[in-house]
Amino acid sequence: MTPRKAWAIAIVGLLGVNVVAMVILAVVANDGATQVIPAYYDKAAHYDEEIDRARVSRALGWHAGVVMSGGALEVILSDAAGHAIDGAKVRVTGYHRAHAADPFDVGLAPIGGGRYRGDVPDRPGWPGLYDLTVLAERAGSRYLQHVAVEARSRR
Repeated sequence: MTPRKAWAIAIVGLLGVNVVAMVILAVVANDGATQVIPAYYDKAAHYDEEIDRARVSRALGWHAGVVMSGGALEVILSDAAGHAIDGAKVRVTGYHRAHAADPFDVGLAPIGGGRYRGDVPDRPGWPGLYDLTVLAERAGSRYLQHVAVEARSRR
């Protein structure tokens, strides 16, 4: 075998092995579901507005602590001094990171002491990581916080 022929076989062999490896990787990595973040284009197109909302929320000084456990979602809302905020209207929207095409929107009921609770509908992939947006409104003030939360066991 001439060196020219050996090099040609080696190059074609390496390209073939690469194609086979990529096909295997594509088949293994694809579970059949799309993983596109809901409304990603709209979020990108209105990014300046999002920056303005974040600035207003930071100036307000509120904070939302979020816990997902046992099929329930709880938000603990406090002001800049750490005092509980009662009487707010709280909504949480979000999605499981592995199932972004299946978002949810939950209105939370006040349970006292700045705490708000609601039930999360059964989600595929529970437990796991969720990307959530907390919206709290009270007396003309509007607070928005994005948070990543790990959901604990289901009931």
